[in-house]
Amino acid sequence: MSTALAPARQGIPLRPDRDAITRDWLRSFIRASTARVLGRIQKTSAEAILRDNWREDSRAEMILRGAVEPLKVAGFPGSSTVTKLMLLAPDSAFTDILDLGDKIDPTGVSQFSIASLRSFSDAVFIEEGFPIPTAQGVFEGQLIGPVRKLALIAPVTNELENLSAPAASVLISRLLKNSVSTGGEKVLLSADPETAAAPAGLRFGVPPIAAGASAAEDHKALLAAISAAGVSTRSVVLIVASDLFAAFETLQWPNFKRKVIEAKTLTNGTIVALAADGFVVAGEGEPVVDASSQSTLHLANPASQIGTPATAPDPNVVAAPTVSMFQIDAFSLRCIARVTWSVAPGCIAWIENATW
Repeated sequence: MSTALAPARQGIPLRPDRDAITRDWLRSFIRASTARVLGRIQKTSAEAILRDNWREDSRAEMILRGAVEPLKVAGFPGSSTVTKLMLLAPDSAFTDILDLGDKIDPTGVSQFSIASLRSFSDAVFIEEGFPIPTAQGVFEGQLIGPVRKLALIAPVTNELENLSAPAASVLISRLLKNSVSTGGEKVLLSADPETAAAPAGLRFGVPPIAAGASAAEDHKALLAAISAAGVSTRSVVLIVASDLFAAFETLQWPNFKRKVIEAKTLTNGTIVALAADGFVVAGEGEPVVDASSQSTLHLANPASQIGTPATAPDPNVVAAPTVSMFQIDAFSLRCIARVTWSVAPGCIAWIENATW
């Protein structure tokens, strides 16, 4: 008598954690930055602090030793520079919006143009053996670059010297997250033109649409404006001020499936529609965190040179107010990253003074 074999039990298949690499890099970057900062404060070697607290973190050691961490091409999603900058400010509007764009690494190129959404003619069906029709399209280049320097300096008291390295890493991580996300978001969502220091805001050159009587009416008007420019609305994402974001959560729209991002820097009543297919982000180099206890800072925004030599008949100019980190027994924390962005014509529409 034969006995049928029982079917083999199938376990639950393992699912790859696609965010593991990004989380590991952020953890290592914060550790390396903490070691560098504490090394300056405690007048010891950053390598020793890293070795005493996170001996097993070889990636943090590479970040600390090299200007650019060696990575394999497939080792990190998209452009590593932009992605790593985004990791410094997780769970923020700045990061969520940058994540929508195509990532480009412009290393070695100051400025270049890529094909926009309306550069090519439509594909057509033809019989086998027949020539493919060729239409002369209108080539609209979307200019991007050069990258701009996103930087911050934050005076921090020397109480950080007495914290353990793990505790100090929490403080530094929060400082970077809040400063990078807020500062980057303000410029990204502004209507300001491009300057020698910063890229143009997404709303620059785009006049606002008059607010309607309801959220549904405003949503329809935003999509209509983008569609009228010849751009598909399938990739449109809504970026809204905090007062409107709260209203979105109460709307009875069971079929509303567009992504909505809350932006705390937008003034109340502002809603921005962005067609992500026409949005490009570029970055260059690694974010760098450093510290100094010997610096003198001009506590102003914008800041000036501490001293400007005289140009006759004008006298010397000294910036005020200034503060010496050495004199007040403190240190300054500095972070520098290089990033820029570009949006194709017709891919932005926005409304101000909405009250629904």
